[in-house]
Amino acid sequence: MPKVIDEEKRRERIAEAVWNIAAEQGLDHATIRAVAAECDLSVGSIQHSFRTQEELKCFAMELVVQRVITRLNAPRELPNHESDKTIAIAELLMETLPLDAEREKEARIWASFSTAALTDEKLGAYSRQMNDALERFCLECMRELNAPKASEEDSDIRLEATHLHCLLDGLTLALLIDPSTKRRQEVERIVRDFIEQCARGV
Repeated sequence: MPKVIDEEKRRERIAEAVWNIAAEQGLDHATIRAVAAECDLSVGSIQHSFRTQEELKCFAMELVVQRVITRLNAPRELPNHESDKTIAIAELLMETLPLDAEREKEARIWASFSTAALTDEKLGAYSRQMNDALERFCLECMRELNAPKASEEDSDIRLEATHLHCLLDGLTLALLIDPSTKRRQEVERIVRDFIEQCARGV
């Protein structure tokens, strides 16, 4: 009886091999041959699932974006008490930062893809999609923090959200450069301080 192959699962397995190579060596090293070796498939199997290396990289980046957006959009219930809500939002935002080994790998993968996206228009579309998702997430967090006075047209809250988005991007880079325990603790304190200041209207 012929073996049934789940093509979608195989494509995801191949994409994860691209991620591993991108995180450790950079996206340029994720050749068809290198990816085949990483996921223990033949070059022909890779080419059966993806006609070109460009198609493979686009799928791998698209899958990263889909998974992150799904995580960002997951339903959550925040505490009603103001101080508890402030703590919860800070913790929620810290989930987006590379504060442990798994999230550090995710951030390294994304850094590799987003760097390549600067000169690749097809990858650039996914980069903008991720940026938009993070922007919306920051805005939602700021609206929750400022509820019930927040409104769709509140320019101050939108500005705070932009500041937050830029802060998270900068802290991600700082953690990739220096993932030490000391730096991680500093970053956690920075996020908490920022959210507390926003909650106080400072």
